Amino acid sequence: MPTPGPEPAPETETDDTAESPAPRRRLWLYAAALAALTIAAAGVWQTGSQEHRREDRKEQAAAYKGSSGAALTIDRVSTDVVARWNSDKSSVTIELRASFDRNARYLQMDAAGESARSVGEDGWFPKAPEIVVPVKDPVAEVTVRVAVGGKDWKEGAQAPARTVRLSPTGIAVDAETGQRLPFDL
Repeated sequence: MPTPGPEPAPETETDDTAESPAPRRRLWLYAAALAALTIAAAGVWQTGSQEHRREDRKEQAAAYKGSSGAALTIDRVSTDVVARWNSDKSSVTIELRASFDRNARYLQMDAAGESARSVGEDGWFPKAPEIVVPVKDPVAEVTVRVAVGGKDWKEGAQAPARTVRLSPTGIAVDAETGQRLPFDL
């Protein structure tokens, strides 16, 4: 039997699976590239939406007429609400006309915190109330609440009302129904 000699030293295992600095650097490179692509995509999307808004504004500016109106019948009174934007587009003048309708007794308008009213007295027709409202955006719509008291209206009574959106492109819309309202300027 051979004599036992020294036992061979156990082999040291090399850890090939341990992370080296190179894969860690690649991970950061991938993360940085992904972040750069995300930022670039967001910039392209935002630029696209800004272009869309610019196109909408150009269309509105091209359709700009500077006036709008709506023919309304409220409490058996035929009225016209008319809006005219001034030449420098900083304000709009709104007028409510009853056009000598014999049934008209009371006219009132409210827009942007401004209000005007007129009451017919001694058999006279009410005068056409008028308000001037400043505007920040010259192509934005103006919303007007119109109240009209007809033949049976009494002082202090609540008059029937409608709300109208008037656009400087010549379009008038009923604010509650979204229906386009007729009018010839």
